[in-house]
Amino acid sequence: MKRVCAIIAVVWVSFFSGVAFAGEKVVLKLAHITAPGGMLDMKAQKFAELAAEKSNGAIKIEIYPAQQLGNIKELLQGLSMGTVDMVQEAESFMDAFDKDYTIFGTPFMFSREELKTNAYINEVRERVRKKTGIRTLPGFAFRPAFHLWSQKRQILTPEGLNGIKLRVWQSKALVDTWNGLGATAVPLAWGDVYLSLSQKVVDGMVHNIVQVRDEKFYEQLDYCTKLDFMQLYDVTWISDYKWQTLSTDVRTALTRASQESADWFVSYGQSLEAEAQQQMEAAGVRFADGERGKWTAKAASVHNELEKGGLWSKGLLKQLGK
Repeated sequence: MKRVCAIIAVVWVSFFSGVAFAGEKVVLKLAHITAPGGMLDMKAQKFAELAAEKSNGAIKIEIYPAQQLGNIKELLQGLSMGTVDMVQEAESFMDAFDKDYTIFGTPFMFSREELKTNAYINEVRERVRKKTGIRTLPGFAFRPAFHLWSQKRQILTPEGLNGIKLRVWQSKALVDTWNGLGATAVPLAWGDVYLSLSQKVVDGMVHNIVQVRDEKFYEQLDYCTKLDFMQLYDVTWISDYKWQTLSTDVRTALTRASQESADWFVSYGQSLEAEAQQQMEAAGVRFADGERGKWTAKAASVHNELEKGGLWSKGLLKQLGK
């Protein structure tokens, strides 16, 4: 009787986990470029935990943070060649392989819900997979929302940007959009931001609440206008060479783990946002909600010029309902 019960228990677990695995063992190396213990490393750890859970321990993900296996260019090359198993980073890096990715990382273009339901992004992913051998697993791990930070005054509408020098990172879509909105966009390396703010080389910046808190940039800033102007999100990639060697059960477990770790990351980021905002408000930073409709309407004219300039395929704005 005990033997029958044990067999039933095994069948029950296999049925509800959706996978059987039959003694299968898979070890995969997952690399990323950020610091151990940081926000993105936590997502990698969650993914590894879920992959093991959904495979009844058959899948082991070994995590290599902080560029241990190379910088992002080297990691993407490794994925393409099959020498790197998996990588986690922002999907915007894929614009090196297909320019249409640029539209998904353009300020004031999409909301999170629009991106999650956009079928075209799957077409672009498939084009890149065929071209490079890099497969994108499901899930949008949206980073904390991106907002506008300033020293001189609270900026609620684009008109308030007049005379403001704004730190951005090097991206044509980002630079041209903020210039078109009325600021003077100044591309600066991440390591130069704090000093540039303190020396008034720039009057503000665009970034998310968590990293502004973590890097102590808020010590040089007085205002935050909450705009959620761009959806930067992370994905998990796997080498298609490796994918083809995996069983259906392993693929299913990795797919589910990717989606669920992305969903977990969004909730995790939101909790970090709330905590960071409280800390910065206590330090004197004043937060306000911007009139996002005005920003989006003015940015639309910039988007049209970016398309005319060939930053993404002609007609894509119309195709995507923009």
